[in-house]
Amino acid sequence: MKGRLLFGVLLSQEVMHFLILGPRQLLMAKTHPKTLSGSVDALESNVESVRAADTAYTVDNAADYDAKRTIEPRDKRIHNFERDILLSALKNVSKDAKVLEVGCGTGRLLSEGLEAGYQVDGVDASGPMLEHLKAKLTEEQRRHVNLIVAEAADIPKPDASYDFAYTIRLLNQTESPEYALTVVDEIARLVKTGGYFLIEFVNEARPRIGTARRPTTRLRPSEVARRGEAAGGEVITYIGAYWLSMQAYKKCPNPLLGLLSTTDRVLSKLLPRSCARSYVFFRKTGSAE
Repeated sequence: MKGRLLFGVLLSQEVMHFLILGPRQLLMAKTHPKTLSGSVDALESNVESVRAADTAYTVDNAADYDAKRTIEPRDKRIHNFERDILLSALKNVSKDAKVLEVGCGTGRLLSEGLEAGYQVDGVDASGPMLEHLKAKLTEEQRRHVNLIVAEAADIPKPDASYDFAYTIRLLNQTESPEYALTVVDEIARLVKTGGYFLIEFVNEARPRIGTARRPTTRLRPSEVARRGEAAGGEVITYIGAYWLSMQAYKKCPNPLLGLLSTTDRVLSKLLPRSCARSYVFFRKTGSAE
């Protein structure tokens, strides 16, 4: 009984925040790019400066990045939500398709793709992140996985190099909405006609909930859709995650995480465009306008 009451309070708080705040826009603090060397032994480098917000993960975060996202049960729930969205989208291509993750970090999601049997390359602006990823790969995986240190909007690969490309948890860490949209252009460029690309971002249409939230780059589903379409994509579907917000997972007692996660997934599926994080899934049908 106490558990139900606690969950009800948690749910009602999130709902009331959303209903009361409505579409109100809050000003974002100005963010500045950081400069970081992209030179890494045994990894190709194409980075002179990182076009990142102050919230981006760089050298100092590489060592503990994975641990912070896999130890706590609530963090595992968040990871599993994102993993399931990615693997569901990947079902549109065969296991021998060429797949690219842009902003792969230490391979939290790239590793999931490999374990599911896909061939996944990774691009990241942080060499130390990729070194941690490389250390986790088996000898067999290292022979087939191409890791490149490169800026997300300037990837040294020819047009139409991949059957499927995606980015998750990257665009909100870039320096501005304008730059984030150039990353959408670059991802679309790298995908073959008939291929697919999945773009994840923090939803600008969703009001901020809670206090002391860090500045972050936010986009609207409609503008991401327009940009992807201009780059030759056709929107297949909109996907939402965390209708109850990621903070709800942080506040929720462990015994109630299963119920919260199930509820959140149902609400996110019903109301994808009002979730804290959004995905737009495209099929590449033509060339950029």
